[in-house]
Amino acid sequence: MNRLEECTGKVNKIRAMLSETGYEGIIIRKQANFSWITAGGRAFIGLASETACAAMVVTAGGVYLAGNNIEVPRLLTEELPQGFVEPVILPWRDDGTMDKTLQQRFGKLSSDTEQDEWFRENRVILQESEAERYAALGRTAAEALEEICASLKPGMTELEGAGKISERLWAEGIEPITLLIAADRRSERVRHYVPTKEKINDGVICSICARSGGLVASATRITAFKKDFARHYQTLLRVEQAAFEATVPGAILGDVFRAIMDAYTENGLKGEWENHHQGGLCGYLAREIRVEPECPKTVRTGQVFAWNPSAAGAKCEDTVFLGEGGLRPLTEVSQQWPAVTINGLRRPLILRL
Repeated sequence: MNRLEECTGKVNKIRAMLSETGYEGIIIRKQANFSWITAGGRAFIGLASETACAAMVVTAGGVYLAGNNIEVPRLLTEELPQGFVEPVILPWRDDGTMDKTLQQRFGKLSSDTEQDEWFRENRVILQESEAERYAALGRTAAEALEEICASLKPGMTELEGAGKISERLWAEGIEPITLLIAADRRSERVRHYVPTKEKINDGVICSICARSGGLVASATRITAFKKDFARHYQTLLRVEQAAFEATVPGAILGDVFRAIMDAYTENGLKGEWENHHQGGLCGYLAREIRVEPECPKTVRTGQVFAWNPSAAGAKCEDTVFLGEGGLRPLTEVSQQWPAVTINGLRRPLILRL
């Protein structure tokens, strides 16, 4: 399936939804949905933007890219498959009247905000072409993270490490939308390791959410310079394994979460799950659904997950795809990084230098 075919298939799904809801069209403004319908188009200006800098409009008779004279020409030539859309261009000074203009031209329009649940349900089941792009992203992101983690030295700061990882990812065309680093005892005090000037001496935990073509892969790797750094890591691998074993088609995500809770208790870390979320369903957002004990959603083939068990001073995390043959890592461990095979899956170990 080529890119235009993927886009057309998604448009047909939207049109079927519109015929059921009675709308004449829909305005798509969310960044995640823009990338989904365009099979990887980027419509951000700032990395943290949740709203695209132009809108996709789908009606029964056409597909349109609506935006201002700054953004539409660039998006047409750099971000969208040729022949997919018809442009609707307004002067930048008329951005505030865009919705009114679209309603006048196309009639009764819904929005992707109004249809948020429909879009999420369709985003999280990957087509084969999406799964292939995700796998390429995961491999490259993991290799980049591991390469930099192996190069870190005592005396460097967390901020220096973050800069090196960011540079390496950008060099591959990957956007580091989240980059967390914790050195030494700071890794025991906090769970979201926003980088600081703290110096690395004993070891360092590095976590990324890396985006390409709208898809987001998450991974964590640990480098240790002293023997006792990240002492809970092996235990967390057992918690992660319980999550993997429970992530099967037809399972309820709340039940997967309770399996994680039980695994913490069984491995001597009772209640540790309360100190940080455990991850969940991924896709065009770092976490499409952050799973909680009562989450009613069903695990389905074609979905992507990143579970991230953590304890004071340690964390494990990778992105996995649930295919017909079961789970397989997308951020797979490279041959240059130490690993252990657990139930057929290669899992990263701590790199001890």
